Amino acid sequence: MIGTPLDVLPFVRGIQMVLTGYSGYTKEKRQEADKMVREEVIRATGRVRSHLENIHESAYRDSNIKVARAAKQAMEEADALINDVEKAPAGLKHAFLSGQRSIANSDLKKLIKHDHDVIEMVTKATNIANSAEHEHANDGDEVIKLCRQTTQMLSSSRGFFGARATILKGLRRKEK
Repeated sequence: MIGTPLDVLPFVRGIQMVLTGYSGYTKEKRQEADKMVREEVIRATGRVRSHLENIHESAYRDSNIKVARAAKQAMEEADALINDVEKAPAGLKHAFLSGQRSIANSDLKKLIKHDHDVIEMVTKATNIANSAEHEHANDGDEVIKLCRQTTQMLSSSRGFFGARATILKGLRRKEK
């Protein structure tokens, strides 16, 4: 694969808005692109966790156990997503993993779109967590609801990121 397929160019551009230097999974930059995507998911999830931690600490100090529990549950989901990303199979130089067949355009398209969607989901979780923290700071009634929505979005992101391993697994072994 010399270049990026044109029909996934909007997804590459979307990722480039978040990750400067991302160019898709071209032969020379596969390992770098894989690492960039992983680091962005971890960084964005860390931001989510930071918002939730602020809510948790404040609610705990105020003896608002319901809000503290909701924030804690979302923080645990954020930790699980970070753990999953850190331990998931990674791409290497040649064809992602040793013994893999060369990547086809269709596989490349799936992987780029998948990476875009995962980053988009985690960004949505960040926005929801930010709204929850803002709502909590203003003594709003929607904090628990927003914390639960953050938990749900992180859970979905976690499951969706796990599907990335299936895409990479399809690249693993050449059929003999």
